[in-house]
Amino acid sequence: MDLRAVECHACRRAKKTARHTTKGDAKMKTLHAAAAIAAVSLLMSGCAAGLMRPAPSEQISAPAADQAQVVFMRTSFVAGAIGCDLFEVVNGELRFIGQLPYGNKVVYETTPGDKVFMAYGTAADFMLAKLQGGKTYYSIVRPNWATGGFAPTPIRKQSASEPTFDSQEFRDWNAGTKLLVPTADAAAWFRDNKARMQAIYTEYWRRFQTKTEQEKYFRTLQPEDGR
Repeated sequence: MDLRAVECHACRRAKKTARHTTKGDAKMKTLHAAAAIAAVSLLMSGCAAGLMRPAPSEQISAPAADQAQVVFMRTSFVAGAIGCDLFEVVNGELRFIGQLPYGNKVVYETTPGDKVFMAYGTAADFMLAKLQGGKTYYSIVRPNWATGGFAPTPIRKQSASEPTFDSQEFRDWNAGTKLLVPTADAAAWFRDNKARMQAIYTEYWRRFQTKTEQEKYFRTLQPEDGR
């Protein structure tokens, strides 16, 4: 069973609140508008359907020397109601990282070396990586409104045209997202959905291979991008 298909009680109440916003005096209009905004926010960020929960701490510690980690952040309001599933691809097999709702971040620890990561909304897209041990890397997961997919995009250490650690944009993204970790239900969800997700990976990975080397470069975390 896909846990994301189960609508939580809070979300049903939120939808009802949004539907029943009515006309009234100026004060009531303001209260109804605030309730509607809260309802939409709950629908977009609160329905991870049991796959994710808040981390006990927002602190992100450095990995061990024989490990590397990638922090995936999602900040765009566009396609905020669409779920985003993250995976590492190892020898053609998916490993579930977690679900990334709007306004949150996920930290994933893995071994150093050449990596492939996949993000899936209603379409799949990829990011490549060349990770060094002991370093933390960052990626902003951007929506593709045309496809319903998400493009994991590297944060650079230095760049004239791409987001960097020193930019105000990155600082705002990092400060404005909450750290999530998978729940016990995440593993069961992946077992139930692995065959479907593998088929999606096969199809979209074939498409990704048609990109030029320059296009792939812009989707690749370089060793020096870690910190």
